Amino acid sequence: MGKANARLDAARKTYREALEAARKGPTPEAWSRLLAAGKELSAAEEPRPRSRRGRRAATPPAEVAEVAETLEPGAEPVEGLD
Repeated sequence: MGKANARLDAARKTYREALEAARKGPTPEAWSRLLAAGKELSAAEEPRPRSRRGRRAATPPAEVAEVAETLEPGAEPVEGLD
């Protein structure tokens, strides 16, 4: 089993507490706190890149959608569009 991630553990605890508070008293402040805790938990769960050296830039989602729209159903993707 991997080493425990203190940031992830803290984010999970904060999220659980915020969720419980929002359930007990659904105030705008409680929901705001829950939203912030959820964002922090998501950020803590994302794996960090090990190295930027040698990596190509990711294709923006809009560009991927445009390419997908141009393909016919069942057509094979064309090499070099990545």
